Amino acid sequence: MGEYTFKLPDIGEGVVEAEITAWHVSVGDRVEEDAPLGDAMTDKATIELTSPVEGVVKSLGCEEGDMFAVGGALVILETDGDVSDEAPNSDSNDEGSAISGAAISGSDGASGEFVFKLPDIGEGVVEAEITAWHVSVGDMVDEDDPLADAMTDKATIELTSPVKGKILSLGCEEGDMFAVGGGLVVLETEAGSAPAPASAPAPAPAETSTPKPQHTPAAAPQASAPKPAPTQQSAAKVLASPAVRKRAADSGIDLTKAKASGHEGQITHADLDLLEKALEPVDGETRIKVIGLRRVIAQRMQEAKRHIPHFTYVEEIDVTALEDFRARINAKKSEDKPKLTVLPLIIRALAVTLRDWPQFNARYMDEQGYVSQFSDLNLGIATQTDIGLVVPVLAKAQTLSVWDMAHEIARLADGARNNKLKPEEMSGASTTLTSLGPLGGIVTTPVINRPEVAIFGPNKIRKKLVLEGGEVTERKVMNFSVSCDHRVIDGYDAAMMMQDMRALLEDPHLMFLA
Repeated sequence: MGEYTFKLPDIGEGVVEAEITAWHVSVGDRVEEDAPLGDAMTDKATIELTSPVEGVVKSLGCEEGDMFAVGGALVILETDGDVSDEAPNSDSNDEGSAISGAAISGSDGASGEFVFKLPDIGEGVVEAEITAWHVSVGDMVDEDDPLADAMTDKATIELTSPVKGKILSLGCEEGDMFAVGGGLVVLETEAGSAPAPASAPAPAPAETSTPKPQHTPAAAPQASAPKPAPTQQSAAKVLASPAVRKRAADSGIDLTKAKASGHEGQITHADLDLLEKALEPVDGETRIKVIGLRRVIAQRMQEAKRHIPHFTYVEEIDVTALEDFRARINAKKSEDKPKLTVLPLIIRALAVTLRDWPQFNARYMDEQGYVSQFSDLNLGIATQTDIGLVVPVLAKAQTLSVWDMAHEIARLADGARNNKLKPEEMSGASTTLTSLGPLGGIVTTPVINRPEVAIFGPNKIRKKLVLEGGEVTERKVMNFSVSCDHRVIDGYDAAMMMQDMRALLEDPHLMFLA
């Protein structure tokens, strides 16, 4: 027994991908040589793909309607004979290289090509956004020179070249999403300079008993051209050629808004021209592409407002005693300790309060149908940077002294602004605190960071004249906001929790006695 990997062939000059419009086989089917496997549509034609060997279909690389890269492993068949030269475990350009690349020898032996593939940069990460290129086609790079910056949901990392060589091609534009394992950069290397790829493990055998006729992706489909970013589900149903789809994606055009004029109901380039003309900017308008961290923020805020029914409760707190207390301990602190702001004291009060209100220190996993409550207060601290808002995590805040908090908050804020934080320092928050400090307004209604169920927002401290014992006195007051997920937190609980918080902030000694 052997395996044969049928790769999507080069089906036209300049064609790098095709849409698989129909499958003629299912997993478990036996096919003869030259039997039809599927239909692939390009800009120029729809062609029928036929099997070059006889065998049993073990896996299909995509679903109908998906875009697929030329050279990608489209179908894996189990054959009766030996594994052919095209089988995945003998292809010198297959995935599995220890350095996420593949060396391709030149025909004259004098030079070769090295394909740098986007490495696996985190558990569960299947794609990343290329937020910046540090090289251009034609540039010479040395080993370990920076190539690009890649951003995931968890972190932004710098990708460096594992070899010395000349840049032949880049797999995408800045701001594009790119699949892990895709060929991101092709470099021309000197003979022998490209590192030898490690032996790739043989793909795990598929179950052969009672195979089900369903489409399952290949174990490790590789692509000589970059795998395209996933298409919106609504746009995927629209009939259009790969070039039209790519142009629409590059231009940020929703294909569902175009009126099809093709003879078979497909959207053409002329249809995109008309739509683009209707969407052209007016005089004085500047359009800025939303990429990188700003795109992630936009997506998360939209998801939070779409899924979470917010309500915000605001309590006015007299912080005169808190400010006096802070001034006294700052005056008596040792030189090796930082000046204490009000933020560590607020966090201390929050940590004590949430011992009795664990439903606020929680996440609602709505798709799984359960709420996770946490004994540790892993507090996200919303931090403004030049590229947008990031939320590093103050881990186990309830175990820290106010001095330790002040030091750790400063370290996290500096790391966030200089992009020096580790992925684990940017994840795992159980709730979040957002504050603009002295710039804070009178009232905020912060947006919850899904799947958390609450976010706390202290506002600026201001002076207020109040009537006490028949006399007018000046007090320092602060409005304190909390936004809650109304699916799992009731307004009564939010009000009662804030009364406990208020008691600690108005008599700060209590928070150190609890």
